[in-house]
Amino acid sequence: MKRVVKILAMMGLLSSCSHLSVTKDLLTPDYLLAKGTVQVTFQGDNEHPRFSPDGTKLVYSSSGRQNHKGSQIYEMDLTRNKERRVTYSDGDAFDPDYVSDSEIIYASTTDEIKESPFINKNFDRNYPPSDLYMSDRFGSEILRLTQQPGFDAEPVFVSHPTKPFILFTANHGDLLGIDRMDLKNLAVSPVSATADKERRFPAITPDHKQIIYVEKDKKTQEQSLVLFTIRNKKSEVLKSGEGTYRDLAFAPRTPNRLFYSILRKGEKQYQLETYDLEDKCTQVVFKGVDSLAGPAVSDDSRERIAFTRNFQGKKQIYVVYLPDDLGPCLETKNSSPAIPVTPPTPPVQPKEPAPQTTPTVTVPSPQASVSPALKAAEPTSTATSAN
Repeated sequence: MKRVVKILAMMGLLSSCSHLSVTKDLLTPDYLLAKGTVQVTFQGDNEHPRFSPDGTKLVYSSSGRQNHKGSQIYEMDLTRNKERRVTYSDGDAFDPDYVSDSEIIYASTTDEIKESPFINKNFDRNYPPSDLYMSDRFGSEILRLTQQPGFDAEPVFVSHPTKPFILFTANHGDLLGIDRMDLKNLAVSPVSATADKERRFPAITPDHKQIIYVEKDKKTQEQSLVLFTIRNKKSEVLKSGEGTYRDLAFAPRTPNRLFYSILRKGEKQYQLETYDLEDKCTQVVFKGVDSLAGPAVSDDSRERIAFTRNFQGKKQIYVVYLPDDLGPCLETKNSSPAIPVTPPTPPVQPKEPAPQTTPTVTVPSPQASVSPALKAAEPTSTATSAN
C-alpha cells in the first residue's frame, strides 16, 4: 500500500512539473529534408531574417565575413539567389525590417560609440549603445531616427495610411521597455515600461490592435509572454514559466499566430513554436539537435518560414514551407489525464431478528414484507488535474 501511495505521489509531482519536458519526445517534420527547403546563407554568422512585403527578398544581419567582422545588413534576392550587402557602417548594424519593398529600418551602434567613446567603451553586449535608422535598400539615403543615449533596437514597422509608426525596445538607464515612434514627426512615446520588469521583443497583431512582448521579472528572473491591448492599455499574461523567449513575430495573415524561439526548461537548444491567440494553442514548428531562432513568416497563400540554424558554431538562414500539420496543442499534451475515482460500496443493511416461537404453539409466519431498496451512494465526479 505504501508503495502505491509513493507511485501516485510521484505521478502527481511529474504532472505538476510536466512543462519541464512537454516537448522532450515530440517529433516534428525534418526541415532539412522537406521539399522546397532552401539554405539561403553560407558565409559568416547570419541572424534576424525578415521577408519583404512581396516575399521575393530577405533582409538580415551578418557578421564574421571575410571583408568585415562586425555585423552588417544584407539582402538576398530569393528569385535570383543573389546576395547583396546593404550597410557599410563603422559600428554594428543589426535587427533589420522592411518598411516597404524599397526601404528598410535597422539598429546601429555607429553614432552612439562615436558620440560617447569613453562612456561606451565597455558596454553591455546584450544592450549595445545603438540608434534606429531608415534607409533605402541600397543604404545610400540614410535617416537617423533616434538620438537618445542608450539601447534602441528590435524595431517593428507598423503600416498605416496616415499614421505609420515603429515599435521598438528601448533601454535608457535602468528602464528596459517598449517605445513607439510616430514616423510623421519622429515623436517617441512609451508604450510599456516599469522599474521591476524588463520588456523587449515587441510584435504586433495583423489588425494592429494588440502587442505582445517578452517580460522578465527582475526579482525572480521568470519570463512571460504578455498581451497588451493598445486601446485600453490593459495587459494580460498569456504564457509564463516555460523558459526563455526571444524573437517574436506575427504571421502577416489571419488567424493571429505568434511565432517565436524558446529555450524550454529541460531542453538544451532553442526551438521554434507558434501560439494561436484565438484557440490558445501552442504548437512546435521545428526542433532538433541545433538551436533555431529568428522566425519570420511570408505573406503568401502558401506560407514560408525563414529562421536561423546554429550548426557547428555558425548561424545560417533557411527558408522552408510552413508545414500544414503542426501536430497537437501543447496545452492538451501538458494536461494531466483524469484519475478515475471508484464509487463507494453501498452499505449493507443489517438483517432483522427472526420472530420468537413457542415450543407448543406454531405461529403462522406473517406475509413477508418487502424491505425498501437501499439507496446507492452517488458516484464521485471524475477528478481532473491540469497544469
